[in-house]
Amino acid sequence: MLQHLSHQYANSSGLVRAAQYLRMSSDHQRYSTESQQNAIGEYARQHGYEVVATYIDPGKSGLSLKGRGALKQLLKDALASQRCFDAVLVLDVSRWGRFQNPDQAAHYEFLCREAGVRVVYCAEPFGEDVAPITTIIKHLKRVMAGEYSRELSAKLCRAHLQQAQLGFRQGARLIYGFRRLLVDPARNPRQVLNEGQRKALNTDKVTVIPGPPEELAVIRRVFRLYVREHLTIPEIVSRLAKAGMKGFGDKPIGRSTIRHILSNELCIGRMTYNLTTKRLQGPTLKNPEHLWTRYSAFEPIVPVSQFRKAQELLHLRSRPWDRETIMSSLRGLLVREGRLTQHLINKAPGVPSSEAVVNHFGSLHEAYAAVGYKPTLTPFGANGKHWSKKAILGGLQELYATHGYISTLLIDTSPNLPSQAYIRRNFGSIPGAMREAGLPVLSHSKNQRRSWKRRKAAGCDKYYHGARWTDAKLLRAVQQLYKQYGFISGALLDQNGDTPTAYYFIKRFGSLTKTWILAKLPAQTHSQRKFAAWKRKKEGGIVPRQPRYPGYRHPVQFVRKTCCMG
Repeated sequence: MLQHLSHQYANSSGLVRAAQYLRMSSDHQRYSTESQQNAIGEYARQHGYEVVATYIDPGKSGLSLKGRGALKQLLKDALASQRCFDAVLVLDVSRWGRFQNPDQAAHYEFLCREAGVRVVYCAEPFGEDVAPITTIIKHLKRVMAGEYSRELSAKLCRAHLQQAQLGFRQGARLIYGFRRLLVDPARNPRQVLNEGQRKALNTDKVTVIPGPPEELAVIRRVFRLYVREHLTIPEIVSRLAKAGMKGFGDKPIGRSTIRHILSNELCIGRMTYNLTTKRLQGPTLKNPEHLWTRYSAFEPIVPVSQFRKAQELLHLRSRPWDRETIMSSLRGLLVREGRLTQHLINKAPGVPSSEAVVNHFGSLHEAYAAVGYKPTLTPFGANGKHWSKKAILGGLQELYATHGYISTLLIDTSPNLPSQAYIRRNFGSIPGAMREAGLPVLSHSKNQRRSWKRRKAAGCDKYYHGARWTDAKLLRAVQQLYKQYGFISGALLDQNGDTPTAYYFIKRFGSLTKTWILAKLPAQTHSQRKFAAWKRKKEGGIVPRQPRYPGYRHPVQFVRKTCCMG
């Protein structure tokens, strides 16, 4: 999180403008940033600094630059040509970072110094001294900061491994069908933890228990479908979806959930740990099986023989794909089907999924090009056309040559262009597309003036008479209409020819009902107005609503069931 408290420039007092950088590595260190800020503030007062900006990284690890948005912004601002500070105040070397390579911390500090911004460590004995001996001490401090993280990581890994060997759950979310049970140090149950809940006491432990019977029945069904009926994972997902079975959060059970069920030893009552290792924000590495920790927690949910058979099938069906094998399978599919699509790839046996193809080639189109297949352009849009950039720019030029201007209404009604929404998605804006087409782009005020002149020339301005309607004129016009026709409605306002439209009244007064009240018309209930309208319709005195322009279709807001059926 980046937080700027102020960006004041130094005043005439001669104080050095400084930015302070604060970091705490855990959200539980509630007062850490406040303590750092107080210490830095005291140092600034004693050494002639004025803190003008604050950068805070709360709950962020110092092992790398990853996720530290405030430090990234600090470096960016320090390297900018116009900055509001000339120094950076940090509590100590560890707050700048616990990088495993001490040269990385030195590199970021060097960037600041090269730009004329010195980095000052307020709580270190060397402060802002740059003598050779200070450089050596600072490097040792950086090494010690990184070594602290390595030692702490090793201790935590040993502690987690020891707790797993004792049968306590290490980690967070469980697979479908199981629950976390909170126990005291004597293994007496306290409560079942729901999703998102954590233990409150450090002395309490967490174990795993089977979930509700209906979820265990789903697990047994998954193994039966996979092992006995030889269904694939997508087919199992489809079968469970048709049966209406839900997973976590009342969501459908997906492929990853099925794969985790089939491969997790909890289904045979064993808790496993240390399958993978990831330390100090490094890559995740798979551990050999002899390093795994197993603990028998409860009776198996499925037979052990059935679970082992499922592992064999998973191993056979999850063969690794390389580019040559994928290309060979795609060529075979192309020969059989005559074309390649994502649906065909996912459906065909002996062909990897479209996700696997994308992982190896970057996209499906790259894979198509590798096997020599050129897909046809996908038709889309209301008229089934594929709109290329050249066609859109040419259509805009033609539209401008015909009318002398461009508007969203002209674009939406033109058969030679897609919708204005499509143009916005592909060009960013209508003016942006016009600039690429080489057309003049007018300012908003000029567009409004031209639109007004076109409306006036077309006779559409007779409602306004060149001036804005006042509230009194609007209400007087409503009263005159009521005296002339004996009723008032939105359609009558739209079609009488002497007043603005009903929408104009709604924008001015909030609603037509409020308009009738302000005009002091006789009060009528909703049923009375509906009955009067029905009577006028029966007598042939209804005023139909005309289209706003040729080809305009009124949006359907309410449709009776009888209308849909008939």
